[in-house]
Amino acid sequence: MDENQIVAKQELKHSDLLPVLDPEQAKEAYTAYLKLCQAILVPYDKRIVDENGVIRQESDYVRIAQKKKVDGKWITEYVDAPKKSAFRKLAKFYGVSTEILEKSKEVHEDGSYTWHYSVKAIAPSGTFTTGEGDCTSSEKGGKSEHDTRATAHTRAKSRAISDLIGFGQVSAEEYGKSVNIGSVPNAEELRRQVESEITEKPELTFDLSVEGIKQALTQLGYPGEEYTVRHDEPSRMYVIDKAPWIDDWAKYQSDIRELGGGYDQEYKKTVFRY
Repeated sequence: MDENQIVAKQELKHSDLLPVLDPEQAKEAYTAYLKLCQAILVPYDKRIVDENGVIRQESDYVRIAQKKKVDGKWITEYVDAPKKSAFRKLAKFYGVSTEILEKSKEVHEDGSYTWHYSVKAIAPSGTFTTGEGDCTSSEKGGKSEHDTRATAHTRAKSRAISDLIGFGQVSAEEYGKSVNIGSVPNAEELRRQVESEITEKPELTFDLSVEGIKQALTQLGYPGEEYTVRHDEPSRMYVIDKAPWIDDWAKYQSDIRELGGGYDQEYKKTVFRY
């Protein structure tokens, strides 16, 4: 330790380590934050999805599927994380303003490019935090320059607001850098992202039959007694009659696609063709 470090250490006072709020004030601030979230944010399970999977009332959260192995078996846990709309609402009611500090475009050798943004979020008291965000034009099959730039800005802005008023709550953005929270990610995109980071994935094989499909869905966590599978021989397909209990339509359809099926717009049913 050099002389300057020793002096700095000696000058550190006990008061420098005290919190800026006393416990009661901190409790009051956190309680106010929770009450505000409950008052203005729409929970994931309160969103309205019609029978065709169209969202009629959007939520301010996304439900992120996280797979992990427990006692040799794969289980799926879900986390409801606040997204762009949540932090925009909170920023409005907390009186938070934002300012772009820096933005730049980086062009790559393959012709793609990345926009970088740095944004400051400022509280009425003058307290501020900064957030960094970037987006590459090749993400998710390709983006226009407008969308690439806007996404980078959105990511930086959401991170700054989240750091300033989030009370440690992890935003949807922080569950994966490739998620575009500006375009309201659906559960399927987030689920694929989380699972792509897992090196081990359970293998699922099944026979294309009524019983085979039911067994595969049961292994994915859909109890067999809560839906029906029927064979429509003239149309050469197996049809699943969706029951009202399936509230996470995007995840359900993603699971179906992984099994080789899909939603048929003409029949308005989930089907497996052969």
